Amino acid sequence: MEKAKVKLPLFGGCLCGEVRYSLSGAPLLVHVCHCHDCQSISGSAYSLTVLVPAAALTLTGPLETFTRTTARGREVRNAACAHCRAGLTSNDVARPDFTALRAGTLDDASWAVPIAQTFVRSAIPWAVIPGIEQVEPKEFNYVNLSAAWRATAPVFSSV
Repeated sequence: MEKAKVKLPLFGGCLCGEVRYSLSGAPLLVHVCHCHDCQSISGSAYSLTVLVPAAALTLTGPLETFTRTTARGREVRNAACAHCRAGLTSNDVARPDFTALRAGTLDDASWAVPIAQTFVRSAIPWAVIPGIEQVEPKEFNYVNLSAAWRATAPVFSSV
C-alpha cells in the first residue's frame, strides 16, 4: 500500500488568527497523552500531540509563554496566543530541540494519527482509543516510538 503524501510546509494557528505558524520539516511523532496536566491544558479528555523539530517551526504573532513543573518534575514551557489564549506549543526545557505542537491547531490535522497513548491510568474511561498502543509513562521511549510512527506516517515533502 502506498503511503499518503503531505505537502510541506504545514500551517496552523490560534483560534483568533493573531498567531500563525509554519512547519517546514517532517513531524517526528504523533501521540496521545491522558495525564491530568494535558487534560487541564487542553480542556479536553486528552492531548493529541505532534512532536516536531523546534528549528522547523516558525511562529508569528503575539505569544504569551509560561513555565510549569510537571508532576514528574520536568519544566515545561507553554506558548499560547496573547489575545485568545489558545495553547499552541509545549517545550521540555531540558530538550529545546523539540517542540510539542497541539494537533488541533493545525489547519489540516487529518494525517495526524497517533502511534501510542500514555498515562492511560488517568484517562477518562471512554477516551481511551481502541487500537492505539497503550504505553506506560516509564516505558515511553521517544526514539523507538518516533521510528515506529515514521514507518507508518505519510510521506512529507516540499514538492
